[in-house]
Amino acid sequence: GFRLVERKKTMFAAGLRRFSTRVVNDLYKPGIPLRSCPKVPTEPCTRAPCVCIDKANKEAMAKHAQEKWSWEEVESAHAQHTLFTWTAHEAATKNALNIVKAEGVYFWDQHGKRYMDWNSMAMNMNHGHTADKSVVDAIVKQLTELPYAYPGLFITEIRARLSKLLADVCPGDINTFMFPSSGAEANEIAIRMARMMTGRHKIMSRYRSYHGATVATSALTGDQRRLPVEIGATGMVKFFDPYPYSFSYGQTEEEITQNNLQQLREQILYEGPHTIAAIHIESVTGTNGILKPPRGYLEGIREICTEYGILMVCDEVMAGFGRTGRLFGFCHAPSVVPDIITFAKGVNGAFVPLGGVGVRDHVAAHFRKNNVAIGSTYNSHPVALASAYAALQYFFKANIIQNAAAMESHLQKGMNTLLAHHPSVKQARCVGLFGVLDIQKNTKGDFIARVTEPLPAPMLEFRKSLVQNGLFTMMRGHNVFCNPPLIINPEQIEEGIHILDKSLSILDNAMEKA
Repeated sequence: GFRLVERKKTMFAAGLRRFSTRVVNDLYKPGIPLRSCPKVPTEPCTRAPCVCIDKANKEAMAKHAQEKWSWEEVESAHAQHTLFTWTAHEAATKNALNIVKAEGVYFWDQHGKRYMDWNSMAMNMNHGHTADKSVVDAIVKQLTELPYAYPGLFITEIRARLSKLLADVCPGDINTFMFPSSGAEANEIAIRMARMMTGRHKIMSRYRSYHGATVATSALTGDQRRLPVEIGATGMVKFFDPYPYSFSYGQTEEEITQNNLQQLREQILYEGPHTIAAIHIESVTGTNGILKPPRGYLEGIREICTEYGILMVCDEVMAGFGRTGRLFGFCHAPSVVPDIITFAKGVNGAFVPLGGVGVRDHVAAHFRKNNVAIGSTYNSHPVALASAYAALQYFFKANIIQNAAAMESHLQKGMNTLLAHHPSVKQARCVGLFGVLDIQKNTKGDFIARVTEPLPAPMLEFRKSLVQNGLFTMMRGHNVFCNPPLIINPEQIEEGIHILDKSLSILDNAMEKA
């Protein structure tokens, strides 16, 4: 009996090996085919040139071995093979600048013309357009020693170092970090963390906000950029900012704060506090108007979150790392420490793509025991982390935050001059080097357009004049952004104000007189 059992075991093992070999070596076979699929006809590859063919591959690569391309070649390739962001490609191509080099607060086009970067590109070139040698060396060193490590399985020294540096400088007990590739991805992680930690689904965010261009972060966004994809994400609940467009919550900061937060409390009660995972806000509103919250507002949000067990998330993607003259925008309310912060842009001067999420100790403690359930191939990429580690050390050594704070008065003085001399300028405000001009279309004070609307013809003409006079900035609706690199000096601020002064007559002349 024993021999028979052993023989059966041997025969079963041999059959299993034959079966395993047959399955491994053949095409995949489903266990239970549910339907019969028609055969797909195969055709030979007819692409020309086809990079699968060695000869054609060499011919294709010869073009790319050229060190220099003519402007015509660049323009042609760009028109045929790329797409611009946030716009229709053909229309954008007509007005796009071909920039070939950059340094400090300036960049140059292919004709050698210099432009002042009055918006730090996308409010991200906080260090200006010159990477300190220490940053370049750190990137090269990391590429040479350890160019990549999968973030879910390996420990790297650079990840440990950057996390410890951030823990040393961040307020309160924000001591633990994840490093995705962008600000949008950072906000995605914050949404996921809040829902998984609390077991709740709803995320509250404001109408005058922008949080990213993925499906979830577009739905989290409050402005019109969410509309094409809003249906793709659920549980996003909007509430009003302390500064709406068409009405006011009061005449003083205290009234505005009290009335707005009272409305928020009532909305929370209607939504059900037990269903709300997080209140997710920009600490200082960015592309929806550069709006510093009124006194007591962030403190009130913190109190409400604590009362109802809701996580407070501050989006510091634009405001963070010195833009407002403080390390983070929420630092203007010293008693406030959010449960989660998100950041990108300024963390490494935007020299390579990098985002980040910082969490307080109680949030970190939850995810040390529970699956964080999110990741990506490029999360905690060693080269990106090396750029941030070096950039932050330079950032603090060069006193870039202090310069942004010191330059605020120079920028505000220049903007006030424009306000006094040009009737088209309705308001001018900044916090640190985070500034904006509001443009009006008549003496009644009506905005020339809402930020949800395309630029009207006078604003397009004004933008064209700025470029002709050597200044680049971004505009939305009635907003003209004033967000230069944080390394700017008083003379350069005066230069930028002078160019704006020359071109604003276009908007003055376009004003309705009645």
